[in-house]
Amino acid sequence: MNAKIGIIGLGRLGSALARGLDRSGHSGGLYGYSRTAAKARALAAQVPTLQLCAGEAEVLRECDLVFLWTKPPDAIQVLQSNRDLIRERRPLLVTCVIGVPLAQCTDRWAECLPNVNMPVRQGVSALNFPADLGEADRQLVTAALASVGTVYLLPAGEISFYSALCSCGPALYATMLECLADTLAARRGYNRALCRQMVRETVRGTVDLQDLDGADAAEIVRRVAHPGGPSEAGVAHLRSALPAMYEAMLKHMHKW
Repeated sequence: MNAKIGIIGLGRLGSALARGLDRSGHSGGLYGYSRTAAKARALAAQVPTLQLCAGEAEVLRECDLVFLWTKPPDAIQVLQSNRDLIRERRPLLVTCVIGVPLAQCTDRWAECLPNVNMPVRQGVSALNFPADLGEADRQLVTAALASVGTVYLLPAGEISFYSALCSCGPALYATMLECLADTLAARRGYNRALCRQMVRETVRGTVDLQDLDGADAAEIVRRVAHPGGPSEAGVAHLRSALPAMYEAMLKHMHKW
């Protein structure tokens, strides 16, 4: 992929994308801008291929594909301040803020809810295209995001709900894992860092095993849980308690 890629907003998601694209070997050119100069310089020190721009307009002038990954008010400000430039150059804009009025400025746009796992090229991105976006543009966006993870094309009305699993997911899953490790560590007086590491390694291996064997949770339980043993008791409790807990969590997240 030889397209020049720009990122406006080098915060949590923008920096994750930049690091992932750098590790992917993208050679078409990577440009970025952040209003926080210190943050931009710190990222550029980690990402050798990232060229910092003096402003949003420079990114929009220079790049074929621009990820507008900022907070909603900032995204709207970028569109308003650069409306004429966007209409003239027509870069392909991808926002991570669902509902930003991109269609008022351009017919080349898409919406994406990514996650922060892109630096290790295992990101998961929920992506939505407007119906009239051309196939070449669809391929351009998909190829860029696929170079840093997996891409799922989803309906516009459902993308924010799926984001509970992928975009929000790293925060949820990391919290769940540490809570288990910390609970045992506190109860038994064990080293907390050791317990956390054991959990992370076990989960990583479990997911890899599921992928290797095409195994669902029931199959993993069959391999692990002996009748009357602690695994069987733990699984039974989880199956009883988790559905209601997850429903309550999703309601609090406004994803229900």
